[in-house]
Amino acid sequence: MDYRKIGFWQLVIMAFLLNIIVQLTHESGHWIVCETLGKKPVWGFNQLLQMWGDPPPIHPDQWITTISPGGEKGWLRLGSSLSINEFNIMLAAGPVASILGAILGLSLMYWNSVPITRQMGLVMALTGSFIMSMYYLRGFSRMGGDEYFLAANLGIHKYIIDIPFGLSFIIAFIAGLLALGDWRTMLKWFGAMILGSLPSGLLIMKANSIVLAQVNLDNQLFRPLLGWSLPVIIVNTIVCLVLLMWWKQAKIRSSSDLR
Repeated sequence: MDYRKIGFWQLVIMAFLLNIIVQLTHESGHWIVCETLGKKPVWGFNQLLQMWGDPPPIHPDQWITTISPGGEKGWLRLGSSLSINEFNIMLAAGPVASILGAILGLSLMYWNSVPITRQMGLVMALTGSFIMSMYYLRGFSRMGGDEYFLAANLGIHKYIIDIPFGLSFIIAFIAGLLALGDWRTMLKWFGAMILGSLPSGLLIMKANSIVLAQVNLDNQLFRPLLGWSLPVIIVNTIVCLVLLMWWKQAKIRSSSDLR
């Protein structure tokens, strides 16, 4: 079975779900550092929970005060402060995790023989690398993000960080597209990826704002578990289970077709 032959709307749904995993992969890079250092973080869907400007948190004793490179006061939901070196490692860990996620996706596509595994790997690689490519390409107008803080801490221009990361994701995206062969298939997969990942990304941002508000209110239903707000763990677990069931059913069908 040719892994490139998959229904358009199946691809849309797959991109919707895998975009959540792509975001989880990025945040997991940051989270691993904080958890390893014992900083007791509380993560939302797309960030270490944080507040900037006014008003301050309702329970400021549960947050760590910080200052942005631009001088704005903020609060991070951590149990204890990160040293400057720890903070830098934590900042870099997210983009590195995203690159590793794209490499994993491409590896599954190029070197696995199971069609559904190749499809999911390629969608994961394309979605993650495209989103990150766009993020870095608008770096000239972007004030904020991991690279902004990292560059300020290191005393370097953020382009020194943006350019190598951006090129890595662009290369990964091109490698994924080339695996599809003809331009019609490329357009089909690219269109499905956009239609699936865009609403998924918007929902992630909306869901994160809800989590942030409820954690600030000290809602016990949003209490942390293993460094993540409880609803974040529940949603990501459900998404992983849905993808696992999809993978198993598709693998069974693929095996049956070969008999």
